[in-house]
Amino acid sequence: MQESIIKLALDIGNKKVKFIVGELSSNGKKLKILDHLELESEGIRKSIIEEPELLTYLISKGINELAKSTGIRFNKLSLGVSSDKIVSKADHASIEFLDEKEITFEDMNNLGKIVREKLLNADEVVIEEEKYNVRINSLGILKNPIGQFGKDLQGDVHLITLEKKILQPFIEVINKAGVEVEDIWLKASASAKATLTPEDMQMGVALVDIGEGITDVAIYKNNKIIYTKSISIGGMHFVSDLSYLLGVSLKEAQVIVEKLQKKELKNGKIRTEIAEYDPKELYSMIEARTNDILDFVYRTIDISGFDGYLGKGVVFTGGGVWLDELLNKVGSRLKCAVRRVAPFGLRGLENPTPSLSTVVGVLLNKLEKDFFELQRKEEQEKIKVEHQSNEDIENIFMENNSFSNQQKVTNKDGIMEKVKKWISNFI
Repeated sequence: MQESIIKLALDIGNKKVKFIVGELSSNGKKLKILDHLELESEGIRKSIIEEPELLTYLISKGINELAKSTGIRFNKLSLGVSSDKIVSKADHASIEFLDEKEITFEDMNNLGKIVREKLLNADEVVIEEEKYNVRINSLGILKNPIGQFGKDLQGDVHLITLEKKILQPFIEVINKAGVEVEDIWLKASASAKATLTPEDMQMGVALVDIGEGITDVAIYKNNKIIYTKSISIGGMHFVSDLSYLLGVSLKEAQVIVEKLQKKELKNGKIRTEIAEYDPKELYSMIEARTNDILDFVYRTIDISGFDGYLGKGVVFTGGGVWLDELLNKVGSRLKCAVRRVAPFGLRGLENPTPSLSTVVGVLLNKLEKDFFELQRKEEQEKIKVEHQSNEDIENIFMENNSFSNQQKVTNKDGIMEKVKKWISNFI
């Protein structure tokens, strides 16, 4: 019996570096959060690592703290990534077989391989890959073609790619902290995993994840991510805008934004240790930046070609999603439902905030992937054992030439029961 699966996930943000440890039971039915941790970011600015030593130290510090609290030594983790250089690519692929055969996991991988060889540049890495509109023998679309029989396999493959030079610095600081990156997930799809229901993804939804430095949009339809795009605008830009326009320090501007976010007003004013501010004037100062985010969302949905097909509307999450005005404007312009979401509550993390969507989603994706991979391996082992049993049966028939010497067969470690079971398949 396999042991439970325990994994560590990491989200490196411009404001916070977030860690979370989760455990999935061996049967896949029980999941609990063992611990989570948030540390103030160091060594990274505008999603670019400027001082790798500082970030490496911070990651090492976080992992050591989690090791002490959980009693687990971590040497691997899964990472969420985002960039305005993320690219969506899609193409059709088909495979013809010499004879009719059972479609396997490897055949599905080969569909992706064909498209990767066609579309992937040498300086790019695939962050995520999605297959859809899969058909066998040019018949109807199949949700799960594995195990079906046919002479040809075809489908569309969606690749989400990123330049290696953008990803590599993040992997290097993690490796220098003494940890291996075992899986990488797109932040937008991770956030979707933590916040969206199967109904959302089936009926069509646009997920908008506003982080501190980057805003991601991911479009889902028929349970597939069909388009994604990112822009280097986020919550930190509200801070920098106020700092510049008010002529105050970034620290003072950060306090102002946090008080706006929490709606901490005294006599209708935002008050800090330095001064007091009119909320209406503050909102007007960040309106231009808000409109930049909104325009990006509108353009992305339009380019995706799924405007009008988003049955579940637009969903906002992330640490920078606190402006009610932003949500109201989207609903008014797109004429659709708009809502703000946080990750699903989990045992050990009952009331998560929207800022945790990515790191929770990275964890869920990794746990699910490993669980299904273990199931697949167990199934392959089961098939291997059954195949070996059939070979044993055939050898017995060859040795005995008939069932006349039943005692001899029975003495072969109860193999007679296998013989009966094998014969029953033909009755």
